[in-house]
Amino acid sequence: MYPFTDLEKSPYLRAMIFYDNHIHSQFSPDSRMKLEDAAEKASEMGLAGISVTDHLDLDAPRASDEFLFDIGRQQSTIEAVAARYHDLKIFKGIEVGLQPGSIEKTREFLSDYKFDTIIASIHFIDGQDPYYGDYYMGKDYREAYGRALETIYRTAVEFKDFDILGHFDYIARYAPYSERDITYSRFGDLLDTILKYLAQEGKAFEINTNTYRERNGHTPVLDTAILKRFRELGGEALSLGSDAHDKERIAENFKVYSEIALGCGFEYLVHFEGRTPFYTPIS
Repeated sequence: MYPFTDLEKSPYLRAMIFYDNHIHSQFSPDSRMKLEDAAEKASEMGLAGISVTDHLDLDAPRASDEFLFDIGRQQSTIEAVAARYHDLKIFKGIEVGLQPGSIEKTREFLSDYKFDTIIASIHFIDGQDPYYGDYYMGKDYREAYGRALETIYRTAVEFKDFDILGHFDYIARYAPYSERDITYSRFGDLLDTILKYLAQEGKAFEINTNTYRERNGHTPVLDTAILKRFRELGGEALSLGSDAHDKERIAENFKVYSEIALGCGFEYLVHFEGRTPFYTPIS
């Protein structure tokens, strides 16, 4: 049922094999992490692999070219760095920011390249960037979070060509509300549409550890009921991603969240090679 690599035979499995499926290099406009530094850090940590998933957001609201990068140059740099490491796999990835109206343009932009991993994420909603706070004005948390979840579902279904759904609760990171957690009890109907789609299509749900850090005096919490519901619906593909923009955050808190995943019924974590899922057991 699950395809495995020979990594499961490695003695490191006794500690746990980890792939960080979501990191950003110097090719992302909001990251200064050099690929060489990321690879060196990941190798020192004993990771099995990293996926370099730099930002591609077409029609970004503040500057249309702000989240573009030279994919060909990025991929050739990955190849050059990867050639120097024998115990670390470095995958060619991309994080695609989806917006209604930009889906076909995004498909065309990607058509000339091959990837190991494609993450689909939402960074902008209704032409606004939550990072700057404007999106939340005039909305309570239910409206703000609900609209984000609706947009995730709509764009994911329309785009289709992705492997991992990135940070479903990104919208909570920068929210001004006292309510900073997206919970199944409050948003179950909307979450079910997303989780059912992912399970039916065999796509991965991401635990993005960057979300669960303190910001503005609060640390969002991952609701384990969401993970359990995904598993109930037949979801098997669960991905860990640090969303690291600096080397010190690579694979941040992976052991903690792998144990949480195990407690929610998941026995494996997934990574992608050539768009093919590979599963390694949570030991």
